[in-house]
Amino acid sequence: MKLKNSWLRFAPLAAIATLGLFGCTKSDSRPTVWVYTSLYPEVISTLEPLLAKELPDLQVKFFQGGSETIAARVNAELAGGKSQADLLLTSDPLWYLELKKSGHLLPYESPAAREVPKEWQDPDHAFTVSRVPVMVIGAHAEKISTSDAPKKWSDLLDPKWKGKISLGSPLESGTTFTAVSLFEKSMGWSFMEGLRKQEAISAGGNSAVLNRIETGEKPLGIVLLENILKAREKGSPVRALYPEDGVLPIPSPIAITAKTEHPDAAKKVYDWFFSFAAQNEIVKSGMYSPLPLGLTPPGGKPWSELSTKAFKWTPELLSELVAQREATKSKFQTLWLQ
Repeated sequence: MKLKNSWLRFAPLAAIATLGLFGCTKSDSRPTVWVYTSLYPEVISTLEPLLAKELPDLQVKFFQGGSETIAARVNAELAGGKSQADLLLTSDPLWYLELKKSGHLLPYESPAAREVPKEWQDPDHAFTVSRVPVMVIGAHAEKISTSDAPKKWSDLLDPKWKGKISLGSPLESGTTFTAVSLFEKSMGWSFMEGLRKQEAISAGGNSAVLNRIETGEKPLGIVLLENILKAREKGSPVRALYPEDGVLPIPSPIAITAKTEHPDAAKKVYDWFFSFAAQNEIVKSGMYSPLPLGLTPPGGKPWSELSTKAFKWTPELLSELVAQREATKSKFQTLWLQ
């Protein structure tokens, strides 16, 4: 009887606890939009509060990883029937064309992206370039003087730089793969073969290349400008060299997946990425905007100065590079294993 009374004494408390755990929990009924992106975590952290303020009726969640990691995850999810991603925002333009051809993208002509140059818009509106990272030459300022530094891409083949160059791996980094494809298109395989003879290291992504430059292990590198600019803000000795024969733009698209459960919500987020607020944060992180907003990355050169010599993209070129993708990977792998 004493035990029974003890239970009765605590029963009201138990009921209250149960209500607190289950009965009073209110689920968030807002649509959830998943963005799979290769944007760096620190960039995402600046975008999230802006998104929450501008689109309070939506939950926007990010899955972050390198372009190759994102592609592998999405491809695996699609093989299972459907990807969790509603929006894709990575730096591998070739992958988007492959997804389009497989019917995995939802065509959308965004009114917010009308001023994006036509060469950076899919003609069927399956994807649109939302940011433009650029590939430059990085140099250790204390080990390579300004007067002695390479002025063109081809200057990297000068014998004096033998054993002093690195680049990412096109098998691991989407931006490096695009750069290798563009080098092959503009200079043939002779440039890559020359780098191999220079005993250049090809491994990892842009962060790995930057680290090798900073430590002096390889004082020259083919690397994204954004990595250099962010590092210089923290006192890095690496400086950017803008090749006279043109930087390599890596047009990075945004797209909506075909089987998204919330197409209207996904379109709102898609449009938002072309807003001034979003583009301003993207440019502040070291990339360029595809829109004529006059924004320049802190510490970088204006796009108006770089665009005249930058490598030119066309939808036809993109199709050609996609058709050669596997052959390019195979050729590079064979070359670097020799």
